[in-house]
Amino acid sequence: MRRRPFARFAGHRRGVSAVEFALVAPCLLLMVMASIDIPRAIAMGRRLGLAASSTADLIARDDTKDLSDVYAAADAIATPYDISGARIVLTAAGVYPVGTGFVARVCSSAARNGQPRAAGTVIGPAPPGTASAGARFVMAEVSMRYAAVFKVFPVLNGWTFSYKAVWPVREGKAVHGSDEVVLAGGSPCPLL
Repeated sequence: MRRRPFARFAGHRRGVSAVEFALVAPCLLLMVMASIDIPRAIAMGRRLGLAASSTADLIARDDTKDLSDVYAAADAIATPYDISGARIVLTAAGVYPVGTGFVARVCSSAARNGQPRAAGTVIGPAPPGTASAGARFVMAEVSMRYAAVFKVFPVLNGWTFSYKAVWPVREGKAVHGSDEVVLAGGSPCPLL
């Protein structure tokens, strides 16, 4: 009587552990990689958000002719993550009446690793707390593509963090009756 070719393996138990490990190991490996990459991505995102609000706060204090210190502060805040390749756009803006509402326009802008906003362009509606003619504020936008440690997770590989912080002008030069910040290479906001 001839037995089936695989029937003789049915009684053997010596390789069961190796087979079980081969089935479970990929899942365990993915869990370990995810437990490293996902918290790292979340922490980096938080640091970028903090860098955006801190740079907005720094430029809201006064005119800044040399922005290298502001960019260096953003880099220091994001430590231990390297954000030297992050796109940082700093904007000083004014609020102008349009019809029955208010609109925010760029007065001066500067950028690292990106294009500054063009003077006079509309940003959008006035941010909350600035909806009055002649109000001035600053805005910092920080964006950076996340580089995953493990390239296994396609969602993390294409993740781009983008943060925007709006801050009222706290100090600045009195121009046309309003304190405002004029960024390097820019000019004050035009009259209403």
